[in-house]
Amino acid sequence: MNQGTLIPALEAARRTVRQRCRDMGLPTVVVDGSGVLVEGPLDGGVLGEWVGSVYGRRLLASAAEEWGHEDRAAMRALAAGLWALPVEQMSRRRRTGYVVGLGVSRQWLETEEFLAGCQSASLDAGAARAALLQGASFDERSARAAWMAMRWMLDDLSQIGGVSAEVDGFSRQLADSFEEISLLYKLGASMNEINQPERFLKLVCDELHATLGYGWVAALLVRGATRSMTGARRVISAGAGPGDGARIERFVRDALGRSEPTSPAVTTVEQDGEARAALLHPIARDGRLMGVIVAGEKRGADRQVSSMDIKLVGAAASFTGILLDNAALYDDQQAMFLGTLKALTAAIDAKDRYTRGHSERVAHLTRMLAEAVGMTPKEVERTHIAGLVHDVGKIGVPEDVLRKAGKLTDEEFSLIKLHPEIGYNILKDIPQLADVLPGVLHHHERWDGKGYPRRLEGEQIPFVARLIALADSFDAMSSTRTYRPAMPRPAVLAEIARCGGAQFDPEIAHAFLTLDLSVYDQMVSKHLAAERAAMGGQAA
Repeated sequence: MNQGTLIPALEAARRTVRQRCRDMGLPTVVVDGSGVLVEGPLDGGVLGEWVGSVYGRRLLASAAEEWGHEDRAAMRALAAGLWALPVEQMSRRRRTGYVVGLGVSRQWLETEEFLAGCQSASLDAGAARAALLQGASFDERSARAAWMAMRWMLDDLSQIGGVSAEVDGFSRQLADSFEEISLLYKLGASMNEINQPERFLKLVCDELHATLGYGWVAALLVRGATRSMTGARRVISAGAGPGDGARIERFVRDALGRSEPTSPAVTTVEQDGEARAALLHPIARDGRLMGVIVAGEKRGADRQVSSMDIKLVGAAASFTGILLDNAALYDDQQAMFLGTLKALTAAIDAKDRYTRGHSERVAHLTRMLAEAVGMTPKEVERTHIAGLVHDVGKIGVPEDVLRKAGKLTDEEFSLIKLHPEIGYNILKDIPQLADVLPGVLHHHERWDGKGYPRRLEGEQIPFVARLIALADSFDAMSSTRTYRPAMPRPAVLAEIARCGGAQFDPEIAHAFLTLDLSVYDQMVSKHLAAERAAMGGQAA
């Protein structure tokens, strides 16, 4: 290929790289050897105006000056959380400029540098931040991976020869690089699912199976990798056909059981009398084995495990290790958070020996009701917390009123009726509990509008408060109080059925009558035993 045809090919390569980077959420610009902006982002927009400002051009020029002294231009931060990912443009072995990817993080959108660029470009900082927020998904690790993929793509494209074999080779390499950065981007975008590691593992298996030429991809975590995945560890897989599940699961468990893999390993899987390559890659973090990813039964013309296979599976394993590490920290924080709430509510329940364990039981019943009416797992978890703290306001009610034997006076009942608002005021400044506040404030409202504190009725009552109201009433009727003994279970259920449409949401009342209350009964027995032990200790 002569120079006249080479230059258009290089231009086409540059355009292709930029378009593919744009499609993956990585904007690019083109600068000359001095850092002068030649082409802004393909889609223009707010980032184009920011980079095109005097301030943005100055940052690019400064970076280009440093690149000019380097054998190969290195990734660097233009500002905190904004990475420049340069790939050289060459002509006759001379560097003429750079295609520069811009890895944007949320951190950058809060920096003084971002504000300075907005001011230089006469942009409203708030509107600019809102426009850029969705694409601000990079961190240093994913930016570096994107930069390397850009280099691979442009290097491959730039080596196009004058023969079709070279063009075909370039196409294959470009596809591999594109698949890699696409995989990394998809996994990186899902890294916030720290409370659902199994779903992330399924995504990893699905993406690797779609990208690599293997019959199946599977993953298995070792016990203790994260607290949120309890019980027997199951093999998560993609690509398994009918009847293949048990065979694949056995292979993966055996592979992990033979020895703890510390590095990628290649083995074989027997399929239809033929040995096919399989790749095992450990999922590890700080030297601790957390699981294994296995890609089995390599297909296609080349059935050997390639370096690209190892690289892609290794990248997926690295992402998984980071997520599991974060998931473990999240689990610890959640356990501490819930433990603190349980200790607080237990202390409140302890003010009145007749209500020992009440908040824990109401939380359990609320969770069961939320599941019965079809709420999502996240919503179920939040309703459980709302049920746990629903009576926190009783800390502000005098103990002599809470413990009074016999009927309350109107004045005493008015003090009791303050506890939803007291609880709301106690919790309202805790950001993590903002979504449970409606349940705390309104759990004594009635469907017919005769409740308190706002006399809301029907659909006006927040849904979580309707769930807690029924759970709270059931536990109250089922428990011995200072002014009456516990009601028999059939009488309690009959009362709930009767009050559906009056005191309770009729649909929730109907759902409650279908619940299995065996765990609740076990909780009651446990709390009664604890109460007897406490009373025995006081007597001693």
